[in-house]
Amino acid sequence: MALTETILVVDDEPSDLDMARKTLENLGYRVLTAGDAHAAVQQYGELGAPIALLIADVAMAPVNGCDLALQLTVKQPDLKVLFISGYTGAEVLRRDGIPGLNAAFLCKPFDADQLARQARSMLELQAKHSRQ
Repeated sequence: MALTETILVVDDEPSDLDMARKTLENLGYRVLTAGDAHAAVQQYGELGAPIALLIADVAMAPVNGCDLALQLTVKQPDLKVLFISGYTGAEVLRRDGIPGLNAAFLCKPFDADQLARQARSMLELQAKHSRQ
């Protein structure tokens, strides 16, 4: 099955960003990457079309992944978000989520299989909602 979904991955750690990009591209997704929220908003704007999934590191500066997700949901209210983080402060996000966001959380470090499964799970959730 050919995948057509576009995923935007945002992480300020180059090795994590590269691993996510390679993993998702190898699975057939179209992958856009950004090292910070500003670049992510620019990538999103240049695309000119909705993205299927945002994967965002929670702990980025000066704009964190949660604030980025909230910015993009203004433009795309049905946006699915997979937050990633290795910080224990992200426990609140994992437990409580962000009201109004359709989001999940994946704790760093994770491997390619974990990323692939979680991304697909979020995308399937999107597909299910689209059919209803």
